[in-house]
Amino acid sequence: MGSKAARHAHREKARRRRRKPGGAGESTGHDEELLQLLAASVERLDRYKHCRTASEGAEAAQALLKKSLDELVSLTAPYDPWDLVELLRVRCTPPAPAAGQGSDPEAIAALVELVAVAVAGDGRKETTQRAIAETPLAAPVIDRLHRLALECLHRGSEAVAFQAAADAAEDALARIRVGATLREMTVRNQVYPHMLRDTLRALFGTPEVEADCREALGFTVDDAIAVLDACCELRGRVWDERMAAVASTSRLAVFLAEAAERGEIPDRDLDGPRERALVGVREAKEKASSNPADAIALDARQLAAHTGLVPDLVSAVIDVFTLKPLQQNPREAALAFLTGTSPLRMTPLLRDASGRVLLVHDALHLPAIRETFEQSLKDANRWAAYSKHRGTYLEEAAAELLRRHLPQADVHSGFEYFVPDPAAPVPQAEPARYTKRAEGDVLVVADDIAIIVEAKAVALNPRARAGDSMRLRRDLTRIVTDAAAQAQRLRERIETDHGVRLRDGRWLDLAHVREVHTVAISLEDLSGIATTTADLVRTGLLPPGNLPWTVSLHDLQVISELIARPAELVLYLRRRTDTETTQKFQAVDELDLFLHFYEGGLYVEPDPDRIAREFPQFGPPTVAARRRRNAETATLLTSCTDRLDAWYFYQLGHTRTPVEKPAMKADAGVLALIDEITTLARPGWLAVATTLLDGSAATQRQFASAADLIRKQSTADGLPHSVTLIGGTSQLDTHVLIWTSVPHPAQRAQIHEFLLGYLRAKKHQMQTARAAGFLIDARSGKVIDFLFDNRPPGPDPELDQLAAEMGLQPTSSMPHSLPPPKARRPRR
Repeated sequence: MGSKAARHAHREKARRRRRKPGGAGESTGHDEELLQLLAASVERLDRYKHCRTASEGAEAAQALLKKSLDELVSLTAPYDPWDLVELLRVRCTPPAPAAGQGSDPEAIAALVELVAVAVAGDGRKETTQRAIAETPLAAPVIDRLHRLALECLHRGSEAVAFQAAADAAEDALARIRVGATLREMTVRNQVYPHMLRDTLRALFGTPEVEADCREALGFTVDDAIAVLDACCELRGRVWDERMAAVASTSRLAVFLAEAAERGEIPDRDLDGPRERALVGVREAKEKASSNPADAIALDARQLAAHTGLVPDLVSAVIDVFTLKPLQQNPREAALAFLTGTSPLRMTPLLRDASGRVLLVHDALHLPAIRETFEQSLKDANRWAAYSKHRGTYLEEAAAELLRRHLPQADVHSGFEYFVPDPAAPVPQAEPARYTKRAEGDVLVVADDIAIIVEAKAVALNPRARAGDSMRLRRDLTRIVTDAAAQAQRLRERIETDHGVRLRDGRWLDLAHVREVHTVAISLEDLSGIATTTADLVRTGLLPPGNLPWTVSLHDLQVISELIARPAELVLYLRRRTDTETTQKFQAVDELDLFLHFYEGGLYVEPDPDRIAREFPQFGPPTVAARRRRNAETATLLTSCTDRLDAWYFYQLGHTRTPVEKPAMKADAGVLALIDEITTLARPGWLAVATTLLDGSAATQRQFASAADLIRKQSTADGLPHSVTLIGGTSQLDTHVLIWTSVPHPAQRAQIHEFLLGYLRAKKHQMQTARAAGFLIDARSGKVIDFLFDNRPPGPDPELDQLAAEMGLQPTSSMPHSLPPPKARRPRR
């Protein structure tokens, strides 16, 4: 089973995250690794220093690529092609990662495919059977083959990047196109295999769709998974046996070495046994790497015996997923691969002249199944049932992943509602007069927060994946743009009409909603595309305001498994869809963004001058705030998922060392406070819990210590005390938070009434979006009640009078929960 960490490896050579250096003499292994990777990138780019334009750079990269490919093809000629592929696969398949252990940046599964395509292009295995005795051992050249393949991958990536830069003036999609192409060339294991199996069975396993699959392909998705998984499992057994033999001989050599070190056996008695043991280790290692393809290649009979399926059924699966003879020579086939066109994408099996097959590597077969089944259903004119089911499944799966974190939410799925008809002869200004029907996929309403989900189950065309601009724009319009437009349509009705009129005439009242987020969810993995939100806006594929969170179903599933509290989800939506966040943080993978968020990042220093203009009641901007804002720089995120990979491997039983699940770093006191108000489940709990979690490290300490502060004061003098904090950086998240102690239970009703009035008056005075009050038991320090006010700010003479009667102190003397200079550094 391939590590999902390997899918990030290509990025480690090309990018680094900007980090502030530590104190004098400080250094970390990760810092050193980044410096080495940067140095390697600079060394590679140094060969292009003579190029004056991007076009010249592309030409130079192509020339270097062809030279490296010629060397690679020449190197492979004397050896068994499948031995080369299999030994390189072993070289590029690192063991399951341990916690804190980074992935090997050069263990790239795509290198195995590159070599497989190159050697398949010569047709040797398909037409002849070369005797093992006539073939030299491939193991001695694997390191050199790996180096050459890596060079080809680098040269190909550089050629694609230079060409995109050359085309940028005339092609608005150039930046997105290069991301799509490089992703197709280099990224594998986009999805954890167990999740992908579950999705495949959910998509193709219903009775009606399964019947169509039998008609179109001759087998079901379970049959395909069983046969292709068997290729991995039987190969694993062969290597386990070979490695066990190496380990057995190694144990004797280790025992003798330790005995000599302890002086238990005289040296003269050890010389012979020690030499024989070392020879045995060398021979075992040579045997382990000798002609592996002959032991690993499988025929239909062997696969049938392992799976329990009949041989004819196994043969049918093999036929569908076997690479057909290429119409290109080896160099042409490899060049096509290095522009994002892989013949192995849907056909990951190689077949020799005797009918035996070899799976190129374990990251290929599960992704090939969906695409192959979909294309076969289309070709057989049996698409309708699957297409309908696919859309429904995506909607229901997305709704379930959100519902599990918002158990009290109202969830509406697959509904129709009315919107104004722009073509109506008379403008339709009232919801009762709307005549145009629109469809909504999922609407989740929790507390005063609404999450709109638009699901797009369509797939990227292979030409779009390979960087064809017209195809890419068309597909992204269908997946991203249309979803954003449909979500925005419902958002406008919520924000303008404060509800929607459903097709059956019912009025869905959403007047209490104050915060709306939109999510565009896809079955397609859009790594390197959906995360470049700023580029999607620049090219017109997304609107400049009210950005949706564009995410794949599998990334949402991983994120859903990590989330421990509902507030984490809402806070991520706030930050992930903030326009400035999308400009500051660049990543290939959504999970890199999420895990960076968990580490205390994904925060952009707000513009203090804008805050001063929008909220004069908060006071003028400070010099320190302006300095922090001016110090903002773009951040390129490298892979953040190593710990996540290690946790999944432990959960799945692939490693024995326990690994803690990644969790959001936050103040323990704040988390306890969030849990208390979540348990109370009063109106406003979700919005306020998110605000508490949104605070910087220093601000969270203020939040966490407020209750204890007033508890101690009340214990000392028997009187009620209060702490009030204000803050926020946009109209959405401006807030007033008030902690008030209750010295004795008999005073609770009176203090509750006072806090309710004070909360309303202070919110009005500060003109914030929300206000919350916590009644604190002075004896235990626990929250015993929770008050909330989210009425829209604005003029209100009654509240003006209330504020005057209560003698509220001026805003200039109020403490703010805005961060001090160092508080917004990522919490480590």
